[in-house]
Amino acid sequence: MGANSLIHVYLIRHGITKYNLDRRYLGHTDEPLLYNNQHQFSDISQQLADTTFDYCFTSDLKRCTQTGRLLLNDHMFCEDKRLRELHFGDWEGATYQTLKHLPAYQAWLHDMVNIAPPNGESFVRLRARVNEFFQEFFSSQNKKEKNVLLVTHGGVIRACLIMFKIAKNLWDYPIEHGKGFKLSFQFDKHKEEWICNSWSEVPTLEKGL
Repeated sequence: MGANSLIHVYLIRHGITKYNLDRRYLGHTDEPLLYNNQHQFSDISQQLADTTFDYCFTSDLKRCTQTGRLLLNDHMFCEDKRLRELHFGDWEGATYQTLKHLPAYQAWLHDMVNIAPPNGESFVRLRARVNEFFQEFFSSQNKKEKNVLLVTHGGVIRACLIMFKIAKNLWDYPIEHGKGFKLSFQFDKHKEEWICNSWSEVPTLEKGL
């Protein structure tokens, strides 16, 4: 691969659902979008329409597949379970108010990176499956420049920002529904790996690392 090999990855969070409006924990529960909120995509739709995508991926959950169709109706999306949100287990559909008195919930709030909800998964586990997805994808790439779209979830995007050294902590950057980040990767022939060397919010001005 050449030193100038570039891959641009667009990480877009799905649109709003009823659980999101009610501030309920929404992980693997397969809830659809609220279609009366399609205006939330107006800021990003034009930028994506002006970009030629070589690959389009989405979580297999409805709120992501539906968002993908709304953003780029003429593209085929590859669904991948590794791009799902964090699994909240027994706390799926619950709110802070209903859980705040539970010792297990308070422990999770203090260390949600390593502690998993009952019958759910930790952020460490989520990050491992997201990393597996990217390692598999990058290993299949050649030196040609590519644009890649991922329609996914807030937790997955936060994992990416940490994995690729943009953020240090889970809550360093807000991630709005229907918006996200563009990460640009260059192949480092000495390290023999893809390195994120710039990023931008979608849409905004690009930032260097």
